[in-house]
Amino acid sequence: MEKLFLTHMKIKRVLLHVIDLFFPSQASKKNFVSWATFPRFNIKPDITKYNKIINVAFCFNEGYVALAMTAISSLLENSPGCKYDIYCVSDITKKSQTKILNYISSNYSNGNIIFLKPNKDYNQARCSWWPRAIWWRCMLPKLLPDTVERIIYADVDVLFVRDLREANELKMGTNLLAGCFDSATYINSGFLVMNIAQMRKENKYPEMVSWAENNESGFPDQDMLNNVCKGRIIPLSRKFNVIVAAGYSFLKTMNLPQYRDLKHPVMFHYAENLKPWDKNIKRFLTFDIYRKYYNKIKENY
Repeated sequence: MEKLFLTHMKIKRVLLHVIDLFFPSQASKKNFVSWATFPRFNIKPDITKYNKIINVAFCFNEGYVALAMTAISSLLENSPGCKYDIYCVSDITKKSQTKILNYISSNYSNGNIIFLKPNKDYNQARCSWWPRAIWWRCMLPKLLPDTVERIIYADVDVLFVRDLREANELKMGTNLLAGCFDSATYINSGFLVMNIAQMRKENKYPEMVSWAENNESGFPDQDMLNNVCKGRIIPLSRKFNVIVAAGYSFLKTMNLPQYRDLKHPVMFHYAENLKPWDKNIKRFLTFDIYRKYYNKIKENY
């Protein structure tokens, strides 16, 4: 069965190269790739009750408020059996904070929003062409209350379609991170389970800051986490971080069990250059689902 699957994937890769020559627009090309490579998704949420509070973190500035609210509202709506403490590392105005708090409390009963202000520890960190806010997620070991021993971090350009109880139950041991690998040795930092207790125990924070100040790279925060935590990162199923439009790259590394697992996604990540909030793109994989949440935010925020 495995050999048949791999042969099937090779045939698809050849066909995709051929088809790629004839599609006029990037959106059309990627739409075909996604249609040809992604499985049919099962996005029915689990309604059974989960008794533990799940700690989640998002980092964003004023320009990303609508995206953050979309991510948070999709998580809460698709987690009817779970409750969350949601830590927002942000420098947004008090007015924006109040709007977020009012919107979430009015629409959901399973999410508690806590705002954290970014510190200045990474002021000397190198950013390449990225905004300094990329380093805010790396402040979590210092910013979070002492009672928080584990945090699930996600970027804000995401959509949740299932709860995070499985990630919350992951056995971390003395490992520092869990994430989805883009390659054999490199994780994407768009979704992380961070072992805050272990990071604090080993005093990893100064090492993280030092790496950020002394290394120049294309993806600074992601490269820092991969280097500082190297060898102590647990691989997660890609279902936790399904990068929409990246179907072709998935074909290169997936085996049959991984492909089957993808049918039950937890989070869609819009990390590539096709964005569901772009009105010029009329239709694309999962965009209709995303816009249901995003448009409601824009109408009511």
